[in-house]
Amino acid sequence: METNDFLLYNEVVYRLHACQSMEAFKPTLLSQVKLLIPYAYGTFIPIHTDPETQQAAHGEPYCLPRSFTPVEKKWIQMADRGHSLWLSYAPESTVTRDSELLAGDSRFDTPIYHHIYQDWRVYDCLQMTIALAGRTMGRLAFYRTRAEGTFTDQDVFALRALANHIGLACARCLQGEGGGLRRPLAELIEAYGLTRREGEILGLILRDQN
Repeated sequence: METNDFLLYNEVVYRLHACQSMEAFKPTLLSQVKLLIPYAYGTFIPIHTDPETQQAAHGEPYCLPRSFTPVEKKWIQMADRGHSLWLSYAPESTVTRDSELLAGDSRFDTPIYHHIYQDWRVYDCLQMTIALAGRTMGRLAFYRTRAEGTFTDQDVFALRALANHIGLACARCLQGEGGGLRRPLAELIEAYGLTRREGEILGLILRDQN
């Protein structure tokens, strides 16, 4: 990353951790990630896992732009026919891109592409499981058109760099809708593998919320 990218990365991390509820987290997540990873359409889908059966259930998608929401509702209905349903069960943050996962142009030959994404001219998809401490909480998907090209290694790196912060911010918003995690800062830094600078940023955010 260039110096400006790191400054932007810190700003994105700060805004994610400043969220107090899922209603604030969802639009913040999609709009802030777009600053680092440009995309045409972005989606956050909450995932709820039955503790007994371990069956994952997808919740209501939140999309940017909102007009993309019916598209992702169709994906949920057809998810069991897709090549990436396994991401919804992943117990840790996992990042993939269709242009790397499916060889050549085979991603354009799937039933899901023809029935859902073809009309939107989707050319590549970058996806991530939102998970923390073995708990799967959601799924991110970002789409580019042919004019925008495929997602790059730099895009994958940026999303992976944000993964722990996205997971932690999501978990905090899910727990009590703004009640936060009542855990010492040092414990959070160790548990989620934050760097010294990331720990400093999180400490400032938690201090401001007390």
